[in-house]
Amino acid sequence: MIDWVGMQTIISHAASPQPQRITQEWYGNTITPHFVYCFTHSADGLEFCAARKAPALVHPEGVCGHFQAELWRYDAAEFFIATPDGSRYMEFNLSPNGAWWAAVFCAPRQTAPGFENWIPAGVLATGESKSEGWICRALIPYTALEQVGIDIKNCKLTAAAILNSPEQIFLTTALPCDTQPDFHRPDLWETALLS
Repeated sequence: MIDWVGMQTIISHAASPQPQRITQEWYGNTITPHFVYCFTHSADGLEFCAARKAPALVHPEGVCGHFQAELWRYDAAEFFIATPDGSRYMEFNLSPNGAWWAAVFCAPRQTAPGFENWIPAGVLATGESKSEGWICRALIPYTALEQVGIDIKNCKLTAAAILNSPEQIFLTTALPCDTQPDFHRPDLWETALLS
């Protein structure tokens, strides 16, 4: 039985970021080194930053700053941001090298109508992956979130990661359930704390 609870994700002002960390994988086992992430907001949009002091296996076709499908098959930092009722959400994947991917859903793994081939405009992503560790960040413009119907002042938000590829482990700030890893559970995501 998993004995830890979900963690509320903070969206802090860019001038005073508040890094958070995930210390356990899906089944409650402690991971070392920890996965560190941070969400900040500014006039430019929502920024997601993630890092880990360990090597990463990145998608071989992923290019820093470019859209790339199937990043989850390798190491990736992820977040899921949803409307307050969870009826529409965006999944965002970020490779340690700065490649990124996004999609919009109206139910778990069900693409929202009108978003079948959606690539949000204006996303800026960077990453640096070395043998001693990695750091990546992405800025998602508010206009992209507005297209989905999401306002950071009132949203559900969870951070997640897939690490240690090819022997993948799964991390999330949501309360894990006693199932196989499944990040697509808006019913388990906490409301974000905007500071």
